[in-house]
Amino acid sequence: MNPPTRCGVAIMPSPSLSLALSISGGSQMIETVDSIYNRSAVGYFNNLRVPAAVLTSIISKEMFALQNTPPAAMRSWDTANGVDKSKRWRIVRYSYLLLMVLAFSLETNTIFIATQVLTQLATAQRIDSADEVAQSTEGFFQRKVHHKSLVDFLISEFEFEYVTVRSHFVNGLLCFTLAQCLRVRYALRKYRYLSLSASCCILTLVCGILSYSNANTITYGGYFNLMVRQLTLSASFLKNRIRSGPMSAFTTLFAVFTVVFAILGSIRPEFSYYGEEEGEITSS
Repeated sequence: MNPPTRCGVAIMPSPSLSLALSISGGSQMIETVDSIYNRSAVGYFNNLRVPAAVLTSIISKEMFALQNTPPAAMRSWDTANGVDKSKRWRIVRYSYLLLMVLAFSLETNTIFIATQVLTQLATAQRIDSADEVAQSTEGFFQRKVHHKSLVDFLISEFEFEYVTVRSHFVNGLLCFTLAQCLRVRYALRKYRYLSLSASCCILTLVCGILSYSNANTITYGGYFNLMVRQLTLSASFLKNRIRSGPMSAFTTLFAVFTVVFAILGSIRPEFSYYGEEEGEITSS
């Protein structure tokens, strides 16, 4: 059938009309509003998964940079200024490693959870028949829930995953950035004011990231509230599955051990500066 014409010119339906017909069940392919949110959610989780993967590869390469033996050019200066036995400089290297390990863990979890959600979204089945909806009890496309926006769709169907990937990606990035602040302070330790200037520059970036995050985390009212919500959902997730298998208990146990051993290790770092055991640590 040829399209209608006006003055000999064919009139084509506008894109907005085509979209309205598709949403309202017109003659074109039926497409529900939730299926549109589905595609947007795929883009959202992909936009977090890809940079998290890139950051993870960088972290794995640079994680142990400050645990290497210092160059020969710095050894004499370090010995003359007591850096080789300084507790404060050891804590700098120790904290750098811990921040990089934490960033690696957070970004890896972001990749894993985002991939799992993308798998769920890719395998979701759309139900168009009312009889099929009545017979079915699973799947977020099979419930007659009207979502007002993409954020409403994510919070309603994937709140734990939405909050976790959002908070873990930001926290991993912050840990990585703070680690670089310690690294530049250590690398330029011979030049105090230059190293402090570079460290303050990176801290400015960290504060700017937090400020922007607070201004745009409208869902939960800011960065701090987002972290509280993530911890609440994580605790609820582990509590609800504690009886279904031992892994939830192991997850909680290892998280507690992580904090305890980090506190104990920060009191007296145990690795040596030149790869040799040293009996005395000064506080200079």
